[in-house]
Parts: sequence; C-alpha cells; structure tokens
Amino acid sequence: MAYKINNTFGTLLVTLADGTIDTTTTDLTLIGKGYAGFGEKLNENLIKLLENFNNTSAPNNKIQGQLWFDQTNKRLNVYDGTKFKPAGGPTNSPTQPANAVLGDAWFDTTSKQYYVYDGSTWTLIGPTTVAGSGVTQVFAETVEDNTGTNRTILKLVANDAVVGIVSNLAFTPSSSDTAGAALISAGYSSVAQGIQLSSSVTSAKFRGTATDSDSLGGVAAANYLRSNANDTTSGTLGVLNDSGVTIGAGSDITMTLSSDDFTIAQTTQDKDIIFTVNDGGTTKEALRIKGSTGRIEHLRVGDITVDGTNTIINTSTLSVEDNIIELNRNISANSGMPSFTGLKVNRGNASTATEQDLFWVWDETFADDGTTIHGNAGGAWTAFKSTDVGGSEMSAPTLVDIRANVIHATATAAQYADLAERYATDTPLETGEVVILGGNQEITKCMEELSNSVFGVVSDTPAYLMNAEAGNNDTHPAIALKERVPVRVAGKGSAGDRIVSAGTGMARVAELNECTAFNTLGRLIKDKYNEEVALTECVIGIK
Repeated sequence: MAYKINNTFGTLLVTLADGTIDTTTTDLTLIGKGYAGFGEKLNENLIKLLENFNNTSAPNNKIQGQLWFDQTNKRLNVYDGTKFKPAGGPTNSPTQPANAVLGDAWFDTTSKQYYVYDGSTWTLIGPTTVAGSGVTQVFAETVEDNTGTNRTILKLVANDAVVGIVSNLAFTPSSSDTAGAALISAGYSSVAQGIQLSSSVTSAKFRGTATDSDSLGGVAAANYLRSNANDTTSGTLGVLNDSGVTIGAGSDITMTLSSDDFTIAQTTQDKDIIFTVNDGGTTKEALRIKGSTGRIEHLRVGDITVDGTNTIINTSTLSVEDNIIELNRNISANSGMPSFTGLKVNRGNASTATEQDLFWVWDETFADDGTTIHGNAGGAWTAFKSTDVGGSEMSAPTLVDIRANVIHATATAAQYADLAERYATDTPLETGEVVILGGNQEITKCMEELSNSVFGVVSDTPAYLMNAEAGNNDTHPAIALKERVPVRVAGKGSAGDRIVSAGTGMARVAELNECTAFNTLGRLIKDKYNEEVALTECVIGIK
C-alpha cells in the first residue's frame, strides 16, 4: 500500500508507491514500502541532516524551514519559503573574527561596541564613544526642576564635558535631584529656553554666521539696513567721500566724484550700461551704451534736435517709421535751394571710373525746355553717378538706369522704335522673322510667299512691349506690329519699296502689281544692295 507523506502542517507532499524512492519532492530521499537497499538511502538522509545539506550552492528542492550550510561563506541559512536567509547572531570576542564574510556581526566584549563586516572592513555601528575615553555625544536626559516636575533636555557632551543643553522651556534644576545637581555643577543653575552654552566651559560661545539677532550693540536689529536684500531708510543715505559707490561683486559699476564732476563707469570689460523704463507694465530699453564699442547702441527718444555740422549714422539698416522725411528744412525760398538734394550711395573712398558713387537727388538745375522752370517746379528727380572732380563730387554727373515694375508717367521719348506684344509660338523664332496667326499656338512662322495672313515681325528690343509678363522670348516672343524694326529680307531693294512674305519666315521686295492691302507687310527704310538674306530696317504696318 502506497505511503502518503505529509509535512509538519499535515499537507500532503507526495504519494509514494511501494518499492520506489522519491528524490525530487525534497532534498532527502523518500523511501517507499518494500524498497530494497533502503538502509543506504536512510543513512545518506541522516548525513544530510547532520551536516545541514553542506554545499557551495543552495539545495534545489528546499521546503520552508529547511537548513543549509553555505560552504563558500561558512554560514548557516534557513529557507523562509521564498529565499535562504542567514541564521544566528553576532560573534562575541575581544578581537575581530577571522574569515569574516559580508553581513557578519561582531560584538567587541572589551569596548562594548557593535560592528558589521561590509565585505572588506569592520564598520562600527555604536556606541560611537567608549566610556572613560572622552565621550562625545548627544544624550537625552530627564531632569527634575525645583517644583518636582520632570523636564526632558538634550545634553551636548564633548570629551566628557557638558558644553551645552537644549530645552523647550526655561526652568530651575533641583539640587536634590542627581541629574539636576550634575547640571548645576556643570554651570547650569538655571536652564534657558532654546540652546544654552555652559558657563563653566572657558570661552564657550556661538561662533559662525548668525541667521537672526534680537539686537546689535543695543540697537534693535530691525533698525539696521540689509546688505543682501532690498531695504529702505527714512533717513538720508550719504557717501561723504569722492570714492563714491560701487555695484556688483567685482565693483563692476562705480559712481565717483572728482572736482565736483560726477562719473558713472562700467568697469568690467566690454559690458554695457543699460537704461530701461516701465511702459504700461512692460519693461522697455530706452538707452544702451555698448561696452565693446564705447558708443550708444540703442536709444529710444521722442522729439530730438541735433545741433552740429555732421550727423553720422553707422548702422547696417536704418529704419524710419515716419511717413515723411524732410530735407533742406531751413530753406525758406527757392533762391536758397542747393543744386542737388537727396540720397547718396557711397561705393568706396577709392572709387574708380566704374565704381563711382551713386545719387538719387532732386536736381534743381535741370530744365529740358531751356528755362529754369520746368512743369512749374524747377528741376527734376535724377539718378546719376559721379566722382569727386575738383572737390565737387556732383560736378560731372552721368545718368544711370532706374528699374521698376510699373511706371505711371507721361513719356516724352523712347530709346527703341517699334510697338510689340508677346504671343505664344509653336516653333522657335529668330529676330526679324515674319509670322502669321495660327498653328498649334497663337502664332507660327510664315511659310508662304505673298501670304495674305502676314501678322508681324519678331522684335529684339521693342520700344513698348505689351503683355510683357505672358512668358519669355522662347515661348512668347515679342511680335512687332507697327513702326521701325529689323526684318529678314532676301534680295535687293530701294528705300520705300514694299515688302511681302517670301516663305520660311523671310520677306522680299514686291512688284507694285503684286501688292494688296492684305499681303503688304511694310516698306524698306533704306536701300538694300545685296541678294543675301539680311536683317534690314523696315517700317511695318505701312502700305
């Protein structure tokens, strides 16, 4: 019949069949009924119990309460159901135990002190001082006062001498109480509230920095100005010497007086002096004197008047929020106007002929009608370049270009001759080629002779270009519709001869009987003496 093996609490561990053994449920060999050779297993079990499973590693099949002797650390351990924990107390001896392992405890029977081994040295736990060797410690002590009431104090002991006590209230110690008499002999005939040093210890004082004081020199502490925080005084604060006042840990700002001249100085290299104001609750910088340059870097003012010969502004960008900038403010009559008033772009002190200074000015001397008055206002806005010739940098002005997007004005002249407009082309076109409307886009090259569909000629530099933003010269060439333009003409001709299309984008001189109102492109402006195809000036749009 099988054995039912229970633990101490009556819990079934294993059912052991007859004639078998179990080596996995526990670390002992459990022997079933009728097992042959049971004596050997029984004796081995007794040895394991005797030596507490002595091994370098913990048993594998441990159960709660099982002992294990750790061969490596020479320590007896007990399994608590989760892990093995060391069993036993400290070693009691007058000398340090040999072969100590991490966590060992030792009580020194000579000094009555307790140590723990940290793996390399024995660390003292306490007491930290030894009686008779100069005790230095804080003790809690109960003292009877002169009314018979027990009071608890902290006694501060250094090298066996009481140097101070701490109490939460004031009282008088009782001389009939042993602890009270000891206090009195230590210099405490009365105990004050708080920390009190002994009057029996020579030169016993609080030393260091005090965080508070009721008074100083008999004057209430509240009547002294703070040196480390904001403070005020109802009296006059005076510095009665020329050395003045310094601000900052390194005396960075000084205010001094010399011969009654007052000087404010920033003494730290390259640091600024800044003036700020509170503008509607926002701090704004009104003035900054730059230490690295010695100049005012930022200045915010209202109205300002500058009296002097020269005012130089050395900035990367000058921003003016006013809508009008007035020049020649003190000129009261036209007769007092200078010849030029406006802006100058300095291109270098050593300017060459190609690096002249540039000007955009009102030129009071200009008049294109031969008078001194033009358009009821003398002069004109002029852009030019000039060098310093004979001490007058505007004595020999040369006009320069003005570039803009759209100019609204009345034109009195044009540099080029023809009127043109951009049209989309379906084929690449060259200057002077004849085009017609049609093709895959808006225009295409005229491939027919005497075409009644001639439309215009490809222009290179039109005087007036309409639809200018439609594209570029490759996709939308400028097509001259009227006036003077170079035309690719084949053959000879005389000035005034009419021209018609000759095919493949060219033109030719036409006989009068060939010309119609539809096929005539224009006329030659001057004689053409060769037969080759050449760009020849013509006037188009004229029959």
